[in-house]
Amino acid sequence: MKAARVLAFSMVFGVSAFGLWAGPSGGPEAQAAPPRADPGAPNAPSLSTMLDGFRFGATHAEITKLHNQANGVFDKEYNPILAKMQPGTRMQAVEFERETKKQAFAHSFIEFKDTPLGYDTTGLRAEYSYKNHEAIQVEEREGRRRFFFYIGTSPNERFWKLYDEVRLQENGMYGKTYVEAVQKVQAALGVPGRARGADPDKGFLQPFTEWQDASGHLRVIDRSNERLVGIAVEDKATVASLPQLRANKLDDPMAMDPSITAITRAGVSDPNAVGDAGAAPKDKKKK
Repeated sequence: MKAARVLAFSMVFGVSAFGLWAGPSGGPEAQAAPPRADPGAPNAPSLSTMLDGFRFGATHAEITKLHNQANGVFDKEYNPILAKMQPGTRMQAVEFERETKKQAFAHSFIEFKDTPLGYDTTGLRAEYSYKNHEAIQVEEREGRRRFFFYIGTSPNERFWKLYDEVRLQENGMYGKTYVEAVQKVQAALGVPGRARGADPDKGFLQPFTEWQDASGHLRVIDRSNERLVGIAVEDKATVASLPQLRANKLDDPMAMDPSITAITRAGVSDPNAVGDAGAAPKDKKKK
């Protein structure tokens, strides 16, 4: 039975050639807190395959190398296509497309400093914070965008969350509806997930279904309003430490200046006004 589950999991998600998930690493910061158990999230035998061979704790330079090196992620995507082609202009165009993707991924690394980014208008806006040494890197292919989330001071930042943004469509990777996506993951894991509603106070802006294993936490996120499903797998040790790691807050550009707040705290009044606001003026007494 166990072997059947592993086989089903591999058929749905595939197994990367870069080695299995190695768990948290990356120095003292990565071990700042032990994984926080969530008795409500169902325990899956393993979530390692969801990381597609990448390991928590890797730096963005290491993740980039795994993508762009010979026989890396992009080569493995394009090699089967190129193997069927004859040398010529068409083959050169495909090779150029592959190299363009490599360069785009290498240059997609961006830090969440003190300037709001375009991700704030998407379903990702609760997945990161500003001014806390967090960063993101993006890899795109047909039907899916993959986000690598990092935390820590560059160049020693560490990868702590993988988020796949997948198009919901007929015959798609996760089907055409959120329900179908959850069913596919449940079938692969062999364990029913726990459905959760949106909870903005806790940073969950959309409903999701969750699982966990000893070190990781998995969310299948309902973004049906965008015709998407989010698949997020994150390091539990880092999640447990986020309140400390995210000590800084981004200033609200719409917030009132403190000096104005101080002046208006007691209310603004017109020194020439007499009586209650809106009341008719009283006649002056004749001398």
